[in-house]
Amino acid sequence: MTVNDKIEMIKKIEFGDIDGYGDPNLEQYFLDSDYFEKVVNKKTFYIIGKKGTGKSAIYRMIKGQSFEKGVIVENKDFGDYPFEKLLTLSDDNYPKPNQYQTVWENLIFNIFSKLISDYPVLDDDKNSYFKMIDDYAKTCIGNLVDMHKDIITRTQKTNVGLSYKGIQGSNEIEKSLSIGSGVNNITQINSVLQQTILEYFKTCNENRKIIIQFDRLDDNYNQYQNIEEYYQCIISLFKVVYKINQSFRAVNIKNAKVVLYLRSDIFRELGKRDAESARWTDFSVFLNWAIVNRIDWENPLLLQMINKRIFNSLKLPEISFNELFDTEAINLKNHSGRQIDVFHYIIEKTMHRPRDFIQFCKYIQEECISTNTLYFRTIKNAEKRFSDWLVNSEIVNEINPIIKDTDSLFEMLKLLGRKPFSLNELSKQIHFLKSNDFDAISLATYLYDIGILLNVDMKQGTIRFRSSFRNDGKFDRNQKIMIHPGVWIGINS
Repeated sequence: MTVNDKIEMIKKIEFGDIDGYGDPNLEQYFLDSDYFEKVVNKKTFYIIGKKGTGKSAIYRMIKGQSFEKGVIVENKDFGDYPFEKLLTLSDDNYPKPNQYQTVWENLIFNIFSKLISDYPVLDDDKNSYFKMIDDYAKTCIGNLVDMHKDIITRTQKTNVGLSYKGIQGSNEIEKSLSIGSGVNNITQINSVLQQTILEYFKTCNENRKIIIQFDRLDDNYNQYQNIEEYYQCIISLFKVVYKINQSFRAVNIKNAKVVLYLRSDIFRELGKRDAESARWTDFSVFLNWAIVNRIDWENPLLLQMINKRIFNSLKLPEISFNELFDTEAINLKNHSGRQIDVFHYIIEKTMHRPRDFIQFCKYIQEECISTNTLYFRTIKNAEKRFSDWLVNSEIVNEINPIIKDTDSLFEMLKLLGRKPFSLNELSKQIHFLKSNDFDAISLATYLYDIGILLNVDMKQGTIRFRSSFRNDGKFDRNQKIMIHPGVWIGINS
């Protein structure tokens, strides 16, 4: 196969979107690790992963597979959710960071009620709890599509607590809630709804299964005026989901659950603010594509992912990433001057995320289209564009809620240089960071957690790198530190 043949093939590959949320071809190249079983049938309440690790892709595929598996999956997108309105609805009966539990409970119970009402199953007409829920849903709940937004806009904070009025009915007149004794105090509503829904699932047809999923809770979080209130709001949601799901499990209800999808950096921030977060770990699936040891390099998930996209584009089973990007022909060198295969070279410049690898490949493709060449310079040119994207589109967005002045941060990192340095050397340069919120150890720990900094173990005559996205354990202040190579190129581009 000639170089020109390879170039023409690369031009035809549909690498897909870096965000699986809206990718129209996701089903063709989704790499499924039995996620439906893990999310729907196991004790999973939370899906946690760095930005770009496939949370939204799983969220979509769970919904896509639900019909054939006979499960009702209701996806709720919080990308344009009125969080600013929600942050005004704290329940003063709860201390921080629990003050938003009341409104989250109400939202979840309303979604369950609407789903139960809209999708009755065999013998529901004989179930007294179904009749109560059905009457409530028809009286007080509107369109299911935007219900999670409508409920917030129709909730008010009063002197006696949170009050809710039902969605407009067919007679175009706002109806007050008519469940229980006809009250509209949300705390009382929640109490009645929780017990009624619990009893319904205990007595309904055993084939009935409802899963509610919340995604993009973190989409615009760095734009909120009060980031601490946002963290407290999400902590409240995590606690509510834990409590509701555990109440189901306690009475052996296996056919109802709420699942949350959240970025790992925000999940870490929640843990810093609430001690109860430790118990969430046992009920979490942590997405991790990292290549850690020599065995992992043999057929890593990231390579499987890109090969599936290559096959679905070309329909040639003998053509893979390594065939297209031949090590000898491209002749890339690593930091030690030794020849390195293209896959390995790219991964070292990324944070081991599907999003990174796909974006890098798309830049290579654009280079092939514009220059009609494929050699080491093609990869190097794509690397510069990728690193600029990694720093200025991805990392800036991630760290902005914590470090507002990213320009001074990057200037400080430039002064430290690309070679390993000590914590003491970082301490001498930290004055360049205009924010006074960090000392050297807290800044290094934070930047390590994000992936900007690596630990460098220089003992025993070999250099070993440790990072938050590849290795367990925390930042080691006794080891040397190094700027991630992709980040270094990005801040100097």
